[in-house]
Amino acid sequence: MAAKADVSIATVYNILSGRAQNPNPRTIASLERVLGEKFESKSETQEASRIDGIGQLIDFDPYDQKDLPAKPGVYVFYDISGRPIYVGKSGNIATRFKDHEDRFWVRRPIVETAAYVEIPDSATRDQVETVLIQFLNNNAVMNKNRTVRNSN
Repeated sequence: MAAKADVSIATVYNILSGRAQNPNPRTIASLERVLGEKFESKSETQEASRIDGIGQLIDFDPYDQKDLPAKPGVYVFYDISGRPIYVGKSGNIATRFKDHEDRFWVRRPIVETAAYVEIPDSATRDQVETVLIQFLNNNAVMNKNRTVRNSN
């Protein structure tokens, strides 16, 4: 099924296991095409993943090049247990992830899944990233000491 939908096996597993509760719309459309039926809407999950005034967190597989969002925003990496371990921001998340690829910690199971919220305004991205890092201070293992970041 994953091959026919042109998504990774991990993406399908993460959706079926509940790890990816709000998959990328492209992923949903591909799977619906292959299955020949519509996914049930999980409005409670979608509502819980919405950041008021900004948008909705969209899950993506950081190891599937086709699933990487080429959009500006704030992203969160999660480990195998679903714990947020890194928060970042970028004008193009797909390009930024490619910068992370060479780091030793960007491997499964340390980074298993990811989510992002699209935020076009760079000042707002900076603010949201800082708030998320501070909020996740006890869990965001990889960047918990960098709660105040300079804009770049």
